Amino acid sequence: MAAQRSLFKRIFKDYALMWAMVVGGVLYPYLYHLENLIIYTIFIMLVFAYTKVHPRDLKIEPLHYVLFAAQWILGLLIYFVLAPFSPLLAQGLALITLTPTATSATVITMMLGGSIAFVTSFLIPCNILVALIAPILLGALYPDTGASYWSTVFDILAEVSALLILPLVLVWTLRFTLPKVHAALAKRATWTFYVWVATVAVIAAKTVHTIVVNPELTLQKTAVYFVATMILAMVLYFIGQKSGAYFGGQRVSGRQALGQKNTIFAIWIAYTFMNPAVGIIPSFYVICQNILNSLELAIYSREHADR
Repeated sequence: MAAQRSLFKRIFKDYALMWAMVVGGVLYPYLYHLENLIIYTIFIMLVFAYTKVHPRDLKIEPLHYVLFAAQWILGLLIYFVLAPFSPLLAQGLALITLTPTATSATVITMMLGGSIAFVTSFLIPCNILVALIAPILLGALYPDTGASYWSTVFDILAEVSALLILPLVLVWTLRFTLPKVHAALAKRATWTFYVWVATVAVIAAKTVHTIVVNPELTLQKTAVYFVATMILAMVLYFIGQKSGAYFGGQRVSGRQALGQKNTIFAIWIAYTFMNPAVGIIPSFYVICQNILNSLELAIYSREHADR
């Protein structure tokens, strides 16, 4: 009986993100209303995760340049190859490829034993560069939007900077002014896992709601978009992992930095500056990247449980 309970507990924990998506999908009419809480749960997770990062650990490495170059080369290539066949799919896949790394990637990286400092060092300049380059591309695609370059830059920076910078400033302030409080938070860094499980359920609920209420989605389009998005997710995770392995053994950190995307930001870009229908691709990517993250966590848990 004890063995059965242990097995059940392990299955539940190893695939917790998958179960969270199932719960979010089934209960989406009730849970998607909680989407405004996501920014707060991510803030809390980052506070815990950043306790593992010292200011001197943040530095730009050669792999950062490789990942950024791969992100933009692949994103532009996807757009120009697919645009003649399906402009919406081309824009959606290119958008998610060019989207900065998710702030929550630091949390998953920590759970998988990767370098939080590496991912954080990539997050900050990546978001700034995207803010500077994206308005040029958006202006070329949608010249009738009327948005000026600098207003778009500041809109993008405002959308991502508060959630990215404020937790870091708070944690570093605690590190040097209230070290005991900082140490207490660091000891409880594993709590981020449970906060993230709850957050994924809400994100999944919002994603399912977006898909259900979208009048343009037929069953055939849904299948095509989902498969294309899953292929893109696997490609990004694969390139990130191989690049990370080649440059200093950063397999986990490279994989999450390139593959785990700020889908909320991508959806906001689509609805604010592009055709709102494009936002369905990042919505699908939410599901795809969390399936991959769940499998990563399950494999990591099993490998370390056997040691």
